[in-house]
Amino acid sequence: MTAADRLARIADAHVRAILEGGLFDDFCMECQLPWPCPTYVWATTERNVCATWNPLDDEDGEDG
Repeated sequence: MTAADRLARIADAHVRAILEGGLFDDFCMECQLPWPCPTYVWATTERNVCATWNPLDDEDGEDG
């Protein structure tokens, strides 16, 4: 199973609560946190690892 498959399974478990008659709730079925829960967002958001890199965070001498 790949990492993408695992994230998809996590996202599938953390879905918006659907009630009787097709109504929906504003909470996650799995963790009962407000929808979209942090786990769902984490599992479904594509991230560029370098997008959060800040050169000012480097310690002296680390950059080559």
